[in-house]
Amino acid sequence: MICNICFGILRGQVGRRYRGSFDLIFDHQATLGSLKQSADMACCICRRIWEDIMNMPITDNSLKLSSLYSREKGAFVSAHISIMKNRQDAYRLDFTLSRASTVKNCIGTLLLRRMANKSETFMYTAQSHSLDSPEVLNLANSWIEKCRGLDHKYCPGGSSQLPPTKGVIDVEPNPPYFPTRLIELRPGDSYDADSPTVKLIVTRNATHRNEQNLIKPQGHYVTLSHCWGKNANPFCLVANNLHIFQKNGIPLKELPKTFKDAIHFAHRLAGVRYIWIDSLCIIQKDEADWLHESTQMYQVYRNSYCNISATAAKDGSHGLYTERDPQHLWEEDVNFNTEDMLRVKKGEGPRGNAALIQRCSITDPSLWARKVDAAPVNTRAWVLQERLLSPRVLHFCEDQIAWECRELDASESASAGIESLELTSGVIRDRVRLKSLVAVEYGPKDFSGDEADVASKAHDNWKRIIERYSLTNLTNPRDKLIALAGIAEEMATQIGAPYIAGMWRNKYFASQLLWCVETQYKNGKFLYPSRRPKCYRAPTFSWAAIDAPQGIRCGDTKEEKDLLITITQLEVQPQPQVDNSQFGLVKEGGFIKLECQRLPIVIDRKARRTADGQEDIYTWALTGERYGTDEKVHPNVHLDSPKDDFEDFHSGHSSMWLVPAYKDSSGEIICLLLHKTGDSDHFRRVGLSMVRYVSFEVIFQHETLTERNGYFKGVKKEIIQII
Repeated sequence: MICNICFGILRGQVGRRYRGSFDLIFDHQATLGSLKQSADMACCICRRIWEDIMNMPITDNSLKLSSLYSREKGAFVSAHISIMKNRQDAYRLDFTLSRASTVKNCIGTLLLRRMANKSETFMYTAQSHSLDSPEVLNLANSWIEKCRGLDHKYCPGGSSQLPPTKGVIDVEPNPPYFPTRLIELRPGDSYDADSPTVKLIVTRNATHRNEQNLIKPQGHYVTLSHCWGKNANPFCLVANNLHIFQKNGIPLKELPKTFKDAIHFAHRLAGVRYIWIDSLCIIQKDEADWLHESTQMYQVYRNSYCNISATAAKDGSHGLYTERDPQHLWEEDVNFNTEDMLRVKKGEGPRGNAALIQRCSITDPSLWARKVDAAPVNTRAWVLQERLLSPRVLHFCEDQIAWECRELDASESASAGIESLELTSGVIRDRVRLKSLVAVEYGPKDFSGDEADVASKAHDNWKRIIERYSLTNLTNPRDKLIALAGIAEEMATQIGAPYIAGMWRNKYFASQLLWCVETQYKNGKFLYPSRRPKCYRAPTFSWAAIDAPQGIRCGDTKEEKDLLITITQLEVQPQPQVDNSQFGLVKEGGFIKLECQRLPIVIDRKARRTADGQEDIYTWALTGERYGTDEKVHPNVHLDSPKDDFEDFHSGHSSMWLVPAYKDSSGEIICLLLHKTGDSDHFRRVGLSMVRYVSFEVIFQHETLTERNGYFKGVKKEIIQII
């Protein structure tokens, strides 16, 4: 439903501020108190706006919750309706919060989608007030059945009987692989409060153990993705209770609510006999077992029947089953008055007042991002590969379940499928589905072209995975490469090159050096939260050497012949582990040798006052006897970790260097920023800079430019070593 104010705006253009524009602007709610009241009364539009307000960052000079309800404070909401570019069937509905301080915040964006004359189709209508209901279970089973049917040609199931594509690993309907340990779900038990235990079974010997009572599994197993929580002290598997868990079982009363709910739900899924939960199936505080099992994650998840994700749960006490108002999930259709903005087809005149009223459905373009991608469990680094490798994922969100497989993203509020849209920095664009990034295939090949083209596309997908992965969190910083090992092993089948420290050793390797730490602008100033871990993880030229919660952005995928640098030697060795070590930890001491030209620079930091205090701005300029003091200061600097590195830049035994690496299609020259310490010939990467060609005025292949500028006149190419 929608409130009277929203109805008046959409149907009668009530509260329109002025005319003469193809966009429509309206007064919406006069106070935030009235907005909250409408949200509480189930207006789907006001409820969506209120959610955004509740998620706004609160700073000393920003919006205070204590002032939200006061008309005297001058806070009011306005609505702006515009025609969607490149979409003939949609209008954009934006809301803005204005305050007496003239500060405006965008607080919600929805779409009005014109409805075509459609025949009767099945529409799921949520009725239950809890996710622990037969209705929710039936919907989950129906999604699984559809996914395993012949219609889903890229999903495992009936389609997996098709001939496999060359170079592609197939998964059989009954998995040939089972994890080392599983929790057995006996058909006759209910696994509710009256069920005292579940048993742990061991399917095979780990390489470092000699287990007894091995059991050959029969049936499917599911996996669980969850958050431990900050103060977690979970009841888990350790060496001392392994045989107790096998013989006497695991007492359910000792398990966190999320585990109990997952066991209860999994045993009701058709054909499921087992569940795999990390802390109950990997021996905790046992380094050898953890290293062995961590290399098996690739197989554990890709051979699972389904991944159950406690998507909305911040910790184990939250559980899967939440309460909700089912009417909030129902679709909303409205009559929208398009007067003064209606598209008129060429050659047609106005068709009367009836043509101005369009029947539209209300769509939230950020639904998937809010309910799934940004949910607590999906901020965990380990969970990214669990989502990517599992053939299908069932998300338990805050008010509904959602579905994710290779062919379908869906939810209870859009059971037939969620449109692949996203809202990024105010722009509505097509969303890249996460499961499209890994080319696990069960049917026809989705990458077309020759081998070089396939490798290039796979590289582009790998970059998107890295960019997504860099935004996630790790409890143990050492796990940065290990938590990605399963995805790397999967991608190796498409990229077809040796893997080292998060990068691929092939003709694109040099371009993989051109990543940068994203700029973070928050509350009116630039922030630099990225840090170098205390433990050694990777050489500084790898993105894996940095923890950047604001994200990593990868460079263009280019062959070395298109770059201004050449790799002459690459030495990075994997740490000896149980097996599959090439996808895990690397030994300290790795390096590359690079043929390049370099210029001496100085990196400076300037403090600048902002409305919320002070921010640091970093720049570089040429320096040294040859150049004197360069009058041109270059501000486009992306330092990897200024908090860790900046003081070293100005020590008496170090020097800074600029290495032009690539001229991109926009005319920018991408340059590595390197730090040389003492008398050593070794360099460390500290950042990246993008310089406009017209500003830099140099490109090596054109001698006239080199001579005119003089920067590189007489600067020979040399080989340097980056560690």
